Amino acid sequence: MEQTAQYTDLLYFGYDYIGEEGEESKKFQSDFILEVKEKFPSVKLQDAYNEIKGYRQEIYLPKEQRDDFFAYLIAYGWYEFSLTLEMLKLSSAEDSESKKLFMYYIDKAKEQYPNNFKQHLNE
Repeated sequence: MEQTAQYTDLLYFGYDYIGEEGEESKKFQSDFILEVKEKFPSVKLQDAYNEIKGYRQEIYLPKEQRDDFFAYLIAYGWYEFSLTLEMLKLSSAEDSESKKLFMYYIDKAKEQYPNNFKQHLNE
């Protein structure tokens, strides 16, 4: 049975200014695309670039991979690019359900990617 891809998130990578900042934004986007396609082969990406919002990618995944995707974003430092996770993080200060869901994704990330959360003992 084929899994249907559903809209999952929108990631913002920055603006296309001329110079170093624009190049960094473009590199963030290209690095993310390579990584997410490797980690989630069934991902569908749609370029959502525009001159006002800059580099953006719409993410489409099967519903069953949604939680794993958000855990991945947290574990690999992409969560700040995620509209969904940023809104959830901001809402969690006021809403206990949002806080529970955000903490669920953090705990899931720690469980799936424990090496990404290990403290350096020699510091």
